[in-house]
Formats: sequence, C-alpha cells, structure tokens
Amino acid sequence: MKEKFRIIYSLFILTMIAKAINAQSTVPYGNNSDAGHYLKMDDSTKIYYEVYGNGRPVVLLHGGLFGDISEYEKLIPKLSEHLKVITIETRGHGKSEIGNKLFTYELMTQDAYSVIKHETSDSTIVIGFSDGAVIAMTLTIAHPELVRKMIFAGGNVSLEDYRPGVWEDLKNLTGKSIERDYPDFVKDRKKMMPQPDRWNDFVEKLKHAWLNQTKIEPAQLKTVKCPVLVVGGDRDQYNAPDNFLSVYKSLPNAALAIIPNSDHIVFYRRPDLMEDIVIPFVKE
Repeated sequence: MKEKFRIIYSLFILTMIAKAINAQSTVPYGNNSDAGHYLKMDDSTKIYYEVYGNGRPVVLLHGGLFGDISEYEKLIPKLSEHLKVITIETRGHGKSEIGNKLFTYELMTQDAYSVIKHETSDSTIVIGFSDGAVIAMTLTIAHPELVRKMIFAGGNVSLEDYRPGVWEDLKNLTGKSIERDYPDFVKDRKKMMPQPDRWNDFVEKLKHAWLNQTKIEPAQLKTVKCPVLVVGGDRDQYNAPDNFLSVYKSLPNAALAIIPNSDHIVFYRRPDLMEDIVIPFVKE
C-alpha cells in the first residue's frame, strides 16, 4: 500500500505542477483553441492535438492517466522556436475521445501515426514520456521511415520491467478510487473530456493497455537504427535504472541519461536539466 501511494502520489504531483505552470503561462497548452485540431480515426474516435511553430516536425507524446499535453509546457516554447511541434493527446486523455475499443499500445500508436501522417510528409523527431515512450518505441519499430530520432523517457518495453508490486497496484486502480483520492484532478479532467460520464470506462480501458502490454523483444530493439536518447530517473518508482540500461544496450545507436535525484516524472523534477539534455539532442 505504501508503494501504491508513492506511485499514485507522484503522478498526482505531476498534474499539480502542470496546473501551477499553466496558471503562470499565457498559453493554455492542452486546451488552446488557436492551436488545437481534431482528427477522426478509422473507428470514428476523434483525437485532439495541438501544433506550434514551423520547420521540421517534432512529435510530443505524454504520459498516461494523469498526463496530457500540458506536461510539455516548458519544452514546447523552446522547441517551437525552430521546429513544428505536434503534441498529441492520447485517446481518452484531455480532449481526445475515448471511443469503444479496448486500449492497447498498438491502438494508441496507430492514433499517433495517423495524426503525424496527416500533419507532415517529413520524418519526425519523437519525444515520449512514460506511456508516450512506449508508444514512441512501438511507432519507431513499426514505421522506421517515419522517425529520425527518438527520446524514450521513463518508459519500459515489458510488463516484466515493472518494480515488484507495481503490476498489482495498477490492476487495483479504478475510476472511483482515483476520483475518491483526487477529486479536484478528476473534476478538472472531466471538464475537458468530451464524455465525462465515461470516466470509469476510460480508466478501465487504459488499464487494459497497461496490463496487456506486448513485450518488445531485444531483437526488435536492435532494428531501431535512428539515434535514441534513453532517459530515466534514478529513483523511478516503476522501473529500476537497470531497465533503462538494458534498453540502451539493446539499441544500436543510443545514448543514456540517468537523471539524479529524480523519480518517474523527470520532466518536472529536473526541468532545466531535461531541457539541457533534450534540446541539444534534438538540434544535433
């Protein structure tokens, strides 16, 4: 129970920091009608995304459940100075619709692929955090021609990578328990959702993706030829640093950054350090 509290509390802190940043920002990232767009998927589910800046494309993929576009509020202005930033709201999150399919990482990858192909014919830099990192890796393996660089931050490639107890904690989460423990967050999220009455359904569908993650084998990682920056906190509650090291060693063209004094939410714990790492990698 203590571990479960630490994991969910850290995710909740992520949203609180995002709200604080958003309150100071003149741009409502994740709810910006000036930059927002919708794209209908094959199953008629509408996926929301925002576009900033001009130039070669960079795609931002946020974390799951508590995550949304606003996770990247500090990074978007920097990237959009010279790049076209395409930041995608994962299905069911924020203003994206839930649809009726059970969520899988493959389904969310197809959503991202559709948005990217709609917005650009160029190859992209893809930055993914947590769930977004899993989607980024899945996208790169499935469509290597589409990704010319990738940042894999706080992600895993298998359920086996979770620290002991995490799987059970995630399995026991429900929409009702999250709403009970974090009513303000759920209230704010429901204001964004196209179908707020489906909050419980959304949580169950997202859990399906988590608990049925398809393992990415080392042989598949070896097919990833583009430069990859693997990033992880030294105190990540989900993945031990050895797991980030294992992914790094399996990739043919990779760099590794273990962020000191940081748990899972590296972009919020060490924002200046992450900027110093990400921007040079993107610009190389």
